[in-house]
Amino acid sequence: MEAMEKAKMDGWVDLHSHVLPEMDDGCKNCEESGIVLAQSLEQGIQGIAATPHYYPIETVEQFLKRRQQSYESLLKYIKKNNLRTPRICLGAEVAYRTGISNEPSLKKLCYGSSEYLLFELPFQKWKPSVLQEIYVIRNTRGIIPVIAHVERYMKFQDRKTLSELFDMDIVIQMNAEYLLHGWLERRKAFRMIRNKKIQILSSDCHNIEKRPPNLESGIQQLQKAGLDDHIEELRLEGIEIFQKAFQNEYA
Repeated sequence: MEAMEKAKMDGWVDLHSHVLPEMDDGCKNCEESGIVLAQSLEQGIQGIAATPHYYPIETVEQFLKRRQQSYESLLKYIKKNNLRTPRICLGAEVAYRTGISNEPSLKKLCYGSSEYLLFELPFQKWKPSVLQEIYVIRNTRGIIPVIAHVERYMKFQDRKTLSELFDMDIVIQMNAEYLLHGWLERRKAFRMIRNKKIQILSSDCHNIEKRPPNLESGIQQLQKAGLDDHIEELRLEGIEIFQKAFQNEYA
């Protein structure tokens, strides 16, 4: 990557990844996690949020215990091998379910000590209750929903539903992979970013083979399209959320 392009990656954070070992369909062991983290750092990523899938097949407390064990194993591996990695923030990609707005421990799944929480919505036509629950979470629970990889839901929704989603006071995340598809997908992505429908660009990286870190490649596509001002807005929004994840450390 040319120096000018690389400079635009400085200070980026990745708010969606499956880098913790043995947590979900992401990295299968600490070695793979270390490689993914190293690749992210090489791309200019200074901070990365580990957001393993959370499904209601276990309690929040059980999930958090597993996540902490995985995280501690990864830290030991990093220290033992003297690896340089981005700073890691713990979070979760929470699968929507009916009644999720009533989950008492929902706040514990946010990015660190922030009020931001990554949600994966259903891959089907949404019932009105889906956005209603997101609204309740935003306005009564003190939690700001971050909608994961919005581009993956769009083919299931009508324009009215999508318009309602984009008009909500929440955060919308797009995967960098969407910018690496064909020209039609890129054109849609560029339009959404220009119209400020997207606040966060992330990698959603899972492993070193099929779904490696690719945020740098996505940024390159935005640069080629002349969207430098929008790139900076995406970068700063991500940094703000990442910093809030550690706010209690400095309180």
